[in-house]
Amino acid sequence: MTFLNSIKLFGSNWDKVWKLFLYYLFVWGVTICLLLPVFFEFSNVIRENIQETTEVSSYLTIFHNSFGGYLNSIFVLIYIIFLECAAINVGLLVYGLIVVFLFMPFLLNIGKYAICEMLYGYMASKTKVGFFSAFFKTLNKSVLYSLCKTLYSLLFYALTTYLIFLVGMVENTYFQTYFLALCEIVLLAVLFTLNKVTTACWAPASIVFGCSVASAYIRGVKVVFRRFWRTLPVALVIFLLFFFVTFIAGVYSLVITVPFVAVLLCMFDMVTFFTSQGMRYYINKSTILTPKKLEEVDNINRAKYIL
Repeated sequence: MTFLNSIKLFGSNWDKVWKLFLYYLFVWGVTICLLLPVFFEFSNVIRENIQETTEVSSYLTIFHNSFGGYLNSIFVLIYIIFLECAAINVGLLVYGLIVVFLFMPFLLNIGKYAICEMLYGYMASKTKVGFFSAFFKTLNKSVLYSLCKTLYSLLFYALTTYLIFLVGMVENTYFQTYFLALCEIVLLAVLFTLNKVTTACWAPASIVFGCSVASAYIRGVKVVFRRFWRTLPVALVIFLLFFFVTFIAGVYSLVITVPFVAVLLCMFDMVTFFTSQGMRYYINKSTILTPKKLEEVDNINRAKYIL
């Protein structure tokens, strides 16, 4: 039900999708501008290595030829480019990594916090809140939250990168041909799911309870673990679908799929929080969902009134 309710909430809050989409485009634009010195410095290295690797010319060849046979070559290529760039200018390479893994997620998390604030107003009282209004209203809390979550996620990024490259550079031809792509999709989905279930209700707890970042994290974890075995498979399904579509459609599809999935995950976070807390919430303009436990309490109260 959490997945279906998130989808229904997604359909009735379409305005939030394109607002976050525009915010993502803005952040990506700023990130690209900051990365221009990195591109100019390492452009020759990247161009030379890509020209030598014909598999990169079409991302879809991964599936058209041997369903993963060329994916290993792409991982090896990225590894070689990384080493050559480090040999040329390690300082600039570190700067690029900081921009990609710290600065960009920091800004994106602030935007997602604002979306959760907008969803809280809609779900609790059907109140419409503008993106910029929510963005600046919550800025004093969202900045600290985003900083903590970005630093918290660094270990996750490091572990994910290590495991993805570890699997991707396996030399067994049979494994590369038939299982590599599938293993990468499943591994990414599992890792992102585990990271998600530990942070899913962090922002909702901070918004609803108005507590500190540390207290919101602890409360959020407790909320998730009340419904852990219901939350985990829903998050896993969302990430499996996302990575499967990305592998099929290619990396260019990320421009569309990432903002859409980001909004869906914000709605998933809020639905999980409201349901676990036993709170009523609007799913659309005319439908209020009542968690089962709260509905049972209402029935008991009605029975007492009748008696």
